[in-house]
Amino acid sequence: MTNKQELQNAVQEPQAQGTSQFPQVVFEIAILARVKWNLHSLNNEGTIGNVTEPRTIALWDGTKTDGVSGEMMKHIHAYWTWLQAKTRSLSLCPACQSFRPQRADAAPQGLNPNDNAQAMSTAITRCVLCDLHGFLVQRPTIHRQSVVEFGWVVGVPGKFNRDIHVHARHAVAERGQEEEASEEQTQEQAAEREGRTEVAAQMLYHRPTRSGVYALVTLFQPWRIGLNEVNYTYALDSNERTRRYQLALTAYEWTLKRPDGAMTTTRFPHIEGIEGIVLISRLAVPVPMLSPLREDYREKLKTLAEKQGIEFKEFNDLDELVNILSKLQESTPFRMPFPDTPADGETASTEQSAGRRRGRRRREATETPQESTESGEFEESSSDSPADME
Repeated sequence: MTNKQELQNAVQEPQAQGTSQFPQVVFEIAILARVKWNLHSLNNEGTIGNVTEPRTIALWDGTKTDGVSGEMMKHIHAYWTWLQAKTRSLSLCPACQSFRPQRADAAPQGLNPNDNAQAMSTAITRCVLCDLHGFLVQRPTIHRQSVVEFGWVVGVPGKFNRDIHVHARHAVAERGQEEEASEEQTQEQAAEREGRTEVAAQMLYHRPTRSGVYALVTLFQPWRIGLNEVNYTYALDSNERTRRYQLALTAYEWTLKRPDGAMTTTRFPHIEGIEGIVLISRLAVPVPMLSPLREDYREKLKTLAEKQGIEFKEFNDLDELVNILSKLQESTPFRMPFPDTPADGETASTEQSAGRRRGRRRREATETPQESTESGEFEESSSDSPADME
């Protein structure tokens, strides 16, 4: 080896070591898995009379199966996100302080009604939950789609069972006039008193119980954390985006360890296990999504991931999935190279709106009222289609 080559290797080696010290970035994360839940009732259609009906969904071929809605799963994730934000004193808007489902729409104070871009930046900056789980504000008309998405948790056909059980509540009363018990009361008198009791009222009710193997799909888009999708600039700095990214990953872990849905006071699920695959995109490439309803979903997803240059990690139980999510905490959210990215919390829309106002003032100073009307300078309020909320 020549001296020139040795010199080049000496220079390249510390550069490679220094590069490895920087955390990897994450564009998207998908978790596709099969979960085994026993004796639960996490999600129901509703109650008619004294009968609670379980969720029933139909697949493409008409097969009817059991399920837990994506709205319920997203609500569970949002709750664990909120709990972390409250205990760590992270930023929450006035509505999310008390976990109100309207989020930013229930606390429009401080949102600029004349500048949608600035209003969006304010809503994102001031609240972790609004940023991660989305919102719809009526005035100003802005909406944010959640960066956390869940599909139905679907019972795999042939691998689930459910039943409806009858329960009863009784109100016990005593026939005739009540008597006060005395210390001198004999055992015979006490037995006679007990014999005079009867069931005054009885309420029957029917509750569902389900068990099975369920297909779970969920998508997490870290690259959109803090992204103002009105003017496509980031409203947060890298440190805050990373903090919220880690918060969402922890909420995922808690959601799968503790699916705190409906009727858990009497039907807390017996979690038997979970197995599946985690797909991690480190470049601006969408992760493939293939349903765990397929028996070969893991093999197919590994093939698709390899073709797209996407990282994948398989797991066969809950502790392995938790280890994968914990390792992902060391990464940082991918940042798109959008132009005019604001610095020091200042949005690009603020400068643009200020320029428009200055231009209007100059024109108003030179135009007559009639000319101003004829110029047709009217600002129309934008109307965004509502996003899917929980």
